[in-house]
Amino acid sequence: MLSEVKFYVVVMMKKFKQVLGVLTVFWWFCSLCLAADPLKNIPLLEIESLEYLGGFRIPAEQFGESSAGYAEGPITLGKNNDSFYMVGHAHNQAIAEFSIPELVKSLDHKRFKFAKNIQPFKQVLNRPESGNPQKMDRIGGMEYINGRLYVNTYVYYDAGGKASHTTLVIKDAANLANSDIAGYHSYSAKAHASGWISPVPKIWQKSLGGTYITGSSAGKPIINRLSVGPSAFTFNPIVNDYGAVPPSKIKLNKLLDYSLARPLGYAGGGVSEYLHNHGRKHGMWTHIAGSAYAFIVPGTRSYMAIGSNGGGESGIGYKINQDSGYTCGGYCPHKASDRYNYYWLFDINDMRAVRARKKNAAKVMPHAHGKLPDIYANNGFNAISGAAFDYNKNILYVSLARGDRLQYGWVPTIVAFKIDVAAAASKAGI
Repeated sequence: MLSEVKFYVVVMMKKFKQVLGVLTVFWWFCSLCLAADPLKNIPLLEIESLEYLGGFRIPAEQFGESSAGYAEGPITLGKNNDSFYMVGHAHNQAIAEFSIPELVKSLDHKRFKFAKNIQPFKQVLNRPESGNPQKMDRIGGMEYINGRLYVNTYVYYDAGGKASHTTLVIKDAANLANSDIAGYHSYSAKAHASGWISPVPKIWQKSLGGTYITGSSAGKPIINRLSVGPSAFTFNPIVNDYGAVPPSKIKLNKLLDYSLARPLGYAGGGVSEYLHNHGRKHGMWTHIAGSAYAFIVPGTRSYMAIGSNGGGESGIGYKINQDSGYTCGGYCPHKASDRYNYYWLFDINDMRAVRARKKNAAKVMPHAHGKLPDIYANNGFNAISGAAFDYNKNILYVSLARGDRLQYGWVPTIVAFKIDVAAAASKAGI
């Protein structure tokens, strides 16, 4: 009997050692995995990390072929981040360059200093070497890259969703008036990607598959041709200089992309009910939501999209009479005041998983979203219509539509925010 017990104990000890050995190998392997991918532990951004720095004004007078009045909003920074390019009056779609004056920290835009014009407005849409055969009529976003100005375009009312041209390149950004212009190039994602362009920090370039992100969202006519949520696609204009080649197809790597069948945040049920926010439970993305710009926040693993939204409290209707008595021409909230600027923060680890084909680009949810704190100079509600990020100073410049009501023509104002990346890292214990 005793010998049987000893035999049993010996057998069990051998099995225990085998299991312990397997667990040790597993733990060692997992440790290697974590050590091999330190990017997973980079902190996420918290919206409280934004600090309002102030803003500046843009003069309303005519400069060249347009003015800043009734501007639609896209902006980007110039060569040394001390100037910015902007798109002027919606009817002209012309681009100009202005200086960035000293920021004035005030909630009253009357105190802001004026930017000075460096290059007058010049129209560009019909100037590419190949002409403009698809009649592109809107500029969706811009980015200064190695002396060139990349310009994304779209057709405002493309009922058939047929426009495939998306991008032109102003070869000499310092000479808007006389520069040759390359294009039109065509993104593989068409209008799903024809908005903002922003750089990818070096640490993310390999896993995200490119040096720049291009993206767009709904918020324009004909929603079924658009990404119904902020999109993100990578490409590599550093390796492939699209200012030096004839019209080309630009293959993009999908990281985020939504549709009318699967909008951002949609979890089943009727899509129309979701976008109208029936029941007042689905305010993440409604029929009047739109992202104006998105970028990777340096020092974090957050892709930040900013724009405007509405209907979270009262829901959305179509051509309805609002509580103010105003009759809308399209979609609008039942309560006239139920509109606000909004942010969506996405975890780059999810975007990397999409790139690795481990996750569906339409199912990625933001790790945080909500109303942008109303801590900047505004006139009640001025929709975010464009933005640009200074990666040297961690300053986010935001264009507010109709922000300057002291000048004729509803000129936008520019407000700026410092992003405290160190605070995000500290909270994450890094």
